[in-house]
Amino acid sequence: MGWRRRAGGGKRDASEQAIVDALQLVGADVFKLSGTGNPDLLVRYAGRWTPLEVKTGKGQLTRNQQHLIWPVARTVEQALIVVGVPPAARSNWGFE
Repeated sequence: MGWRRRAGGGKRDASEQAIVDALQLVGADVFKLSGTGNPDLLVRYAGRWTPLEVKTGKGQLTRNQQHLIWPVARTVEQALIVVGVPPAARSNWGFE
């Protein structure tokens, strides 16, 4: 659920869809955001909302993202940890 188009014609990070799929698999609600200074994703898991910036392995933050106070995830496992998916749940789904 969410928007695919990025402000200014930007692209979604290549790792984003795998992260979204994994989060949804464990029961999270995932909303794709766009716009300068916004996180890539807003995730609700176990009643807790987490803004999340997604980057590829070597992806760098843009100038507008340097002030980020929310976490950056580069892998599925990082995203699952950041939003609070417990180790047992990650193992049950084969993410650990």
